[in-house]
Formats: sequence, structure tokens, C-alpha cells
Amino acid sequence: MTDQNATNTNEKPKYPTSFGLFYPVGYLVAAFQNHEDAQKVEQDMKTGGYEPDDCVYFPCEEVTEVATENLDANTGFLPRLGWADEAIKIHLEAAKKGGSFLVIYAPDKLTSDRAMNVIRRVPFKFVHRYHRLAIEILK
Repeated sequence: MTDQNATNTNEKPKYPTSFGLFYPVGYLVAAFQNHEDAQKVEQDMKTGGYEPDDCVYFPCEEVTEVATENLDANTGFLPRLGWADEAIKIHLEAAKKGGSFLVIYAPDKLTSDRAMNVIRRVPFKFVHRYHRLAIEILK
């Protein structure tokens, strides 16, 4: 008999959406050229005190699948109002080229700046910071 309340340690957190599209307010989405760089940053973040759910690794195959499903399932007018669909298309293109991703909890500027200090230790493609009404591109 299995415990109904047991959690699957491989299960990834659920992220916020906007009109059905992936829109994780308070998070950074960082894309890396390869999985080694992404996993190095993930390890450094966790060594620095991040909890496992606060810095989550996503391989290119998973991002490709989820981004495609997300865009295909949300084709109406409202999901296309903001820039969220364009950001997902950018994520999808990077994933199709083998990019790996981290979704990092960074609810404020200080936390975001700290995360960027770690991210900048390796080459990265882009970082999107999700605000309530805007997506900021960090460098």
C-alpha cells in the first residue's frame, strides 16, 4: 500500500501562468548553451543556500515539449496580449538548439542580483525576470 500523502521527489514545482501561458512572476528563467553550465549554476545556487524547489533544472527536451504544448493550448486573444508568448517562443528556440534551463526563485531585486552574480560565472544565452506586468531581460 502506498502513502497517498507522499511526495514524488522528482516532481517539479508548478509555476504561475497568465491566461494559461507560463508566466512565473518572481522567478528568473535562465537559458544556457549546454547542460553542464546550467547544472554548475544549479549546484552553486544550492551550495549558496537555495532550496531544491527554488532553483530547478530543465533539460532541452522537457522545455521543447512543455513550451510547444503551452503555445498550442493557448492560442486565443487574451494569452497573446502581453509578451509572454514571445518569451516562450524564445525559450522554445533555445531549447531546440540544445539549450538547458534553470527556473530560479528571485522575488526581489536583491535576490535577482545575487542569482545573476552566480549565473554570470558561466556563459548564458539569456535570462528573463518575470514581474507582474513585464518581463525584464537581464544581462
